[in-house]
Amino acid sequence: MKRLAYFLIAVAVFVSDRLTKRLIEEDLGLYEFKAVIPGFLELTHTRNTGMAFGILSGSASPWVPLALAAVSTLAFLLILGFALRNPVSRGRLQWGLMLILGGAAGNLHDRLTYGYVTDFIDVFYGSYHWPTFNLADSAITIGIGLFLIEILTQESDAGGTNAPAADS
Repeated sequence: MKRLAYFLIAVAVFVSDRLTKRLIEEDLGLYEFKAVIPGFLELTHTRNTGMAFGILSGSASPWVPLALAAVSTLAFLLILGFALRNPVSRGRLQWGLMLILGGAAGNLHDRLTYGYVTDFIDVFYGSYHWPTFNLADSAITIGIGLFLIEILTQESDAGGTNAPAADS
């Protein structure tokens, strides 16, 4: 039962990601923007055909979208398998994995359905500009942070061993 509750986190991330992307797509034309906090945060409708931070987005190769979809699918399956192999008692790890899983599912859905990922959160300060991202990217980033904290604290708590607990 507790594992189902964790999977609901991934579902909530996926649904929230799809909803926010749909709202942006309906409200803003491509490359159109709205200031939320002038000089710091805008909602900007963009499409990323590449990887994180737009890497490979300018590639004309027909193989790039297929390779990215394949890598995204493999990552999704590996994260799912890792979550299932670890006990639900490791709450911080499960939270992190479910945030990553939900975010990966949201971006994978875009990639497989449209051939690109919709991004819309645009943060900048002065001349510094962070690459545009979305809710799924945020969930993945937070999930990776929780995963790393869990791995680092587990090693120090367990005296350097990394053996999972037996309760599933």
